[in-house]
Amino acid sequence: MPPTLPARLRRRAAALLSALAALLLVTSCGSASNDQEQPSGDGAFPVTIQHSQGTTEIPKRPERVIALGYTDVDPLLALDVIPVAMRPWSDLPGPGSWAKDRLRGAQPYLFQTQGDVDLEKIASLQPDLIVAVNAAVDDALYQRLSALAPTIVRPAGYPDFGTPWQDTTRMIGKAVGKSEQAEKLITDTQARIDQVAAQHPEFAGATGAVVLINPQGGYWPYTRNDARGRFLDQLGIKLPPAAQALDDGKSFYLNLSPEQTSVLESDVLVVIDQKGDSQRLAQDPLFQRLDAAKRGDVIVLPFTEAGIALAHNTVLSIPYSLETVVPQLADKLR
Repeated sequence: MPPTLPARLRRRAAALLSALAALLLVTSCGSASNDQEQPSGDGAFPVTIQHSQGTTEIPKRPERVIALGYTDVDPLLALDVIPVAMRPWSDLPGPGSWAKDRLRGAQPYLFQTQGDVDLEKIASLQPDLIVAVNAAVDDALYQRLSALAPTIVRPAGYPDFGTPWQDTTRMIGKAVGKSEQAEKLITDTQARIDQVAAQHPEFAGATGAVVLINPQGGYWPYTRNDARGRFLDQLGIKLPPAAQALDDGKSFYLNLSPEQTSVLESDVLVVIDQKGDSQRLAQDPLFQRLDAAKRGDVIVLPFTEAGIALAHNTVLSIPYSLETVVPQLADKLR
């Protein structure tokens, strides 16, 4: 292809060539094997869960489950397990709209989003399982939680808040005795992602990032260790090379100073608006210098609920994000 052709057209042509392969992948994804832990003896107890703090034995099927991780309520509800308490994300008054109907009228106790975990309240709820996968749980907190009830936390090998939705669903499914149901949720959700990606070959090879604005100046793009970064990645949209070079895999975001704004240069940017802070973009000359800004290829998402859904990236919130965010990505990348 002539080198004078715009980079976007070259990328789009290459993406179209890969569309057929992507469609073939969709048709075969239901039979794909998975190297992760497979279901066995579904519903049989006791079960042992391995995680970053060691192992946890769950002696019997849990009946009083606490969802202490910020998004752990979603896979529980998808598995028909209604927790007695949960820790909601930010200002949500419980689960997101994509999951609320699965409560079937129940009203779990809501812990505060910020601050220390209320251990006395946890004890009073008499849980028989504490799920704290999407949470930051150090050694001391784990010891205190596990003294109250069997507690599962993130798997080894992932940073805090960095467990992929597949592993989270699988771990929670085993803990509540529903491994087979969890595997079906994973397969069905992945099939839906693959189908959408196949329908949008323009995503393949594109670059982009989901970004928060640092109130002190600069930007926080999410890496592939974060749910928001993974959402774009699974659609075929990769973190821009300059950002990839700064990603050491130890955190779920990059802390870019104002002088590093050029690291964001990509085909599309998704900025999550928190309390109207996206208005600052128009006043930032370094951001406006980006080609993406000049082209208008910047998507601003409201924090509630579109931004929170991306942050969840669960078997329940992914379909919501596919319906709300993908059309906007397609509009910018077509």
